[in-house]
Formats: sequence, C-alpha cells, structure tokens
Amino acid sequence: MKRIPGRAAALLVATVTAVAAPQAVAAHATQAGFTPAKLPVSGAVLSSGVQLDRHTTWAAGFRITGSDQRLRFAPVVLSHDDRSEQWTELPAPAPDYDGRATAVAGSSTNDAWLFGDREPNTGRILAQHWDGKGWTATRIEPPEGELNGAYLLGASAPRRNSAWAVGGATVVTKRTPDPDHGGTVIETRTTGLIEHWDGTAWHRQSVAGIDGDWWLSSVTEISGNDVWAVGNTAAPEDKPVLLHYDGRTWTRVAAPAFTGLYGEYQGVAAAGPDDVWVVGRAVLADKDRGHPLVAHYDGRSWSTVPAPDGVAGKLWSVTAVPGGMAAVGWDPSGADDRPLGLRYTNGRWQSLDLSVDGYQNTSYQSVVAARGGRLTAIGAGGTSKSPDYQPLIVTGH
Repeated sequence: MKRIPGRAAALLVATVTAVAAPQAVAAHATQAGFTPAKLPVSGAVLSSGVQLDRHTTWAAGFRITGSDQRLRFAPVVLSHDDRSEQWTELPAPAPDYDGRATAVAGSSTNDAWLFGDREPNTGRILAQHWDGKGWTATRIEPPEGELNGAYLLGASAPRRNSAWAVGGATVVTKRTPDPDHGGTVIETRTTGLIEHWDGTAWHRQSVAGIDGDWWLSSVTEISGNDVWAVGNTAAPEDKPVLLHYDGRTWTRVAAPAFTGLYGEYQGVAAAGPDDVWVVGRAVLADKDRGHPLVAHYDGRSWSTVPAPDGVAGKLWSVTAVPGGMAAVGWDPSGADDRPLGLRYTNGRWQSLDLSVDGYQNTSYQSVVAARGGRLTAIGAGGTSKSPDYQPLIVTGH
C-alpha cells in the first residue's frame, strides 16, 4: 500500500482522529514563555501561517463538520494584529468549496494567497487571491488523466505578481479486475506539482530526473531566479527531494547525507541566498517513528545539521531567525502526540516549550517569525472537553 504524502498525512490524521556553515551542536536548553491565543473559531485544524507585514500574521486551515463516514471541510483564515493582540476571522475564501485549505502566502495585507486540495465533485483546485477587500478565485488546471487526488501543500509569494504553490497529484495508470476479491485493482502514480503565478495566470512547471512516486511539501522564493522546493519520494525508497529554480529550469539537487534508513524534507525557509534551511524527519530504524532532520545551505553547499541528542519527532515547518532558524512539529513516539519546537541559533539548540495545559495529541504544522524575536506556532490539539481537534496558536519570544 502506498504511503500518504507526508504533510497530507499529517492533516488527514488530524481530521480523522479529530553565511558560514552551522557550528557544532551544543547542549540544548528549554525556553518557555509561549502563550496560547484566544481564537474566534473552533472545530478546525490550522495548517499554515505567514507574516504579511511587521504587525500582521495570518493563520489558515479548515473547519471540520460531519462524521467519519462523510467529513466536510471549509477553508478558514485568521488574521492577527499585534497592536490589538486579537485574532479575527476573515470572510470565507470560498463558501461553496468542500476541501482543505493547506497553504497561505503573501507579500502584504493587500496581496495574499490561499491554496488547498482538488475538490472531488468539481475538480477545482483551491487557489484564492486576497486584494485587501475580498477573495478572487483563480484557476489552476488539473493534471491530465484520471485523478485519484491532487493537493497543494506549500506556497511562497514574497512579491506582487509572483506566487508559487507546490504539492502533488495522483493519477490512475491502470485498472484491472480482481479475480480473488472482486471489484477492481487500481494502480496509480504520484507526481509533484509546481505551479507559478505570473500576474495573469497559473503555469505548471516540470522537473526531470525523478523516478517513482514523489511530491513536494514546501517552497520558498528568494528572488525570481532563486527558488527552493522540498519534498520526498514514496516508500520503499523514502528519500528527500530537494529542487532549485534558477529562473529558467527546475533541477534536482543532491540532498546532503544524513544518519538514518529513510528521510523526508517537509519545510524550507530562507533568510537570503546564502542562508537556506530545510527541516523534516529521519527514520533511524525499522520501528522508529522519526527524529528531527535539519539541513542548511550556505550559498555554496548543503550540509546536514546534527539534531540534539535525545529528541524524537518530526519537524514540519521552519522559519529563518537572526543567526539561524526555528522549527516546529510533533513527537508521535508516545501514547499521545507531543508538541515539538526547536530553535538553532549561533550553533546552539534550544527546546521551545509549546505545550498548552488541557490539550493532548498536540501537533504544530507551521511557524512564522516577526520582528523582535516573536514566534508564532500554528496547529491543533485535542481537549478533554471536546472529542474533536481544536485550532491552536501559541506565541512567544
């Protein structure tokens, strides 16, 4: 059975169960001080965030209604102004859309994008633009063939009239009768999607040299001729995918060696062309649930940064901070998922205490940084008062 793509699997689990190379690793310390926000929505999973200006942070995800037999989803976008310290809900991006919103990006409060899944009934892929007053739908053409699913998991839009969205599409390649059990055996192939907005329309871009099933989870544009995207291949290979765009062509770049049997890249962020960070998961043994995987690009080459000893879990999102990076995810190795937050600055690791009293099975899927060292982690968690997952945002320094 094929494994569900990494970030897509994370979201599905949440809905169903509710300049220089980095220095040597130093001992890591715990940093507290993260405060949960009072949110205007419930019954939702928040999966993406973006800092639009010095005062404004957005978080996006999807509400969940219905039952396990027929779950329904509706996009939700929240905005925070640090001058009022309040989160407010924006108008519904697509009131008639039934699907997950999975990625938000933008260059200002008058130029932002929201992306998501291909809606099964209509075939449309969620790609909404915000101009400061309202949402406008744009069309991304679905891949050719019989689709078994398509999704956009990562986005970057740091300048007007240019936006990137990446993900994957699963196409049915063969149908054959099943003589033993009846019905039909369906064979599929999953291929990464790279979509670019040029100010007028979306254009699909391709990359050669990747065999088998693969998809992308995150993208970051540094300039028009310097864009990075990351993802991974499917089991049994289960290796990181690292791509670079030079303004003309997408090329696969060899990922740096790491310790472990398998590895996945889930998030990428950059402070500049010579300071790019990637995070994900490394599987150290057959029964391992995962350990943090971190890589850095100094403008010349990529290197793996050893994770702190004794830390298990998956890193799903990264943001650049002065002197390094901060990343979030969760640790699935225990009975409940535990939040995971790490900061790496000037060669030293710090553990970020992202736990919230009263929440269990907590996972963070996005982290954004603002001026003054402010970090916002975005995700979801369960509570003893609600069987469903609830949106969760914590902010600290």
